[in-house]
Amino acid sequence: MAASQHTPAPAGDEPRPPRPAEPDPVDVAEQIELYRSMTGAEFAETLAAFVAAGARPPASRGEDYELQARAIRSPELARKAQRLLPGLIREPDKYLYAPEDESRSAYLDRIGQFRSRAEREAQFLHLVLAGEAARRGYFLPDPNPRGRARRRLADEHPERFLELLREEQQADQERAAEEARARKAARRAARTKKNGDGD
Repeated sequence: MAASQHTPAPAGDEPRPPRPAEPDPVDVAEQIELYRSMTGAEFAETLAAFVAAGARPPASRGEDYELQARAIRSPELARKAQRLLPGLIREPDKYLYAPEDESRSAYLDRIGQFRSRAEREAQFLHLVLAGEAARRGYFLPDPNPRGRARRRLADEHPERFLELLREEQQADQERAAEEARARKAARRAARTKKNGDGD
C-alpha cells in the first residue's frame, strides 16, 4: 500500500508556526525560586528584560520567554512584579540602553513599545491577583481610580449617587429621543424632496 502523502498548503497560505511547548512545572518552580532569591533591584532588571522581550515579535523573544512568563505571573511573584512595574513605566531609560547607532526616534519608539508592554503586563498581573483573591472569597480593588471613586460615592452618599444616576439616565433618554426626532425629520425631508422631484 502506498505511503500517504501530505497535501501541500495552498499558495500564500503558509502553515502557522507551532505553539511553544508548555514549560515543565518543575522548571517553573525552579525559576520562581530563582526570582524569589533575587534582590529588588535584580528582579527589576530581570522584569525589564522580560517586558522588553515581550515587546518584540514572538519568534524573537527567546526560548525561555514562556518559562519566565509562567514564573513572573505566578501567584508567588505577581504582587512583587506588580509593585515594580510602575517604576519601569516611569523610568524606562534606566533599564533600556540605546545602542550607539540607534537614532533618537527609534529609541523613543522602543521606549513607547516598552511602556505599552509594561502596562499590558500590569493588567496580566492584576488578573492573576484578582483570581487568587476570588478563590479566597473577596474581590481585589479596581486598579482604576475613577472606578474606585464611583463606588465610594455610591457607598458613602447613596442619595447623591442615585440622583446623579437618574440625571444621566434622563439625559440619555433625551439624547436618544432627539436623535430619533432628527432621523424622522431627515426621512420626512427625503420623502418630500423625492416627491417634489417626481412632479
